[in-house]
Amino acid sequence: MGDTQISQYGEVNQLGGVFVNGRPLPNAVRLRIVELAQLGIRPCDISRQLRVSHGCVSKILARYHETGSILPGAIGGSKPRVTTPKVVGYIKELKSKDPGIFAWEIRDRLLADGICDKYNVPSVSSISRILRNKIGTMAHLTGKSNFFVKLIKVTGKGYA
Repeated sequence: MGDTQISQYGEVNQLGGVFVNGRPLPNAVRLRIVELAQLGIRPCDISRQLRVSHGCVSKILARYHETGSILPGAIGGSKPRVTTPKVVGYIKELKSKDPGIFAWEIRDRLLADGICDKYNVPSVSSISRILRNKIGTMAHLTGKSNFFVKLIKVTGKGYA
């Protein structure tokens, strides 16, 4: 393979193997890694023989042992949407009942009240974005930041 082909298809690793950074190893090579491992060949020897980094060999074997698959995981894609109308409505309700509530407190309530589970609860930053973009904060109405609204609620003292 000439230098022009290497630059078109990828880079050369320390073992002399060609790879494309950020892309999965071809399935044929993945299958060969698993086959050699099943023959009792050590990962470091598989690495040298196939000119694939030891880390890559270990990762593929670990995935194979966990899932039984040689296929790579998904690249990119989007996460499932967690800011459903139901969740946004509940956040709005919590915020109207307690204008000084913090995003982390809202997150805790979404879990405790069974609106979300640990797999689909929005992050604190997502909740903050919802408050900012879809609902607006009480600071917008009172002229005070969320911190001061909460401070007034906790201490009972109003600060100018």
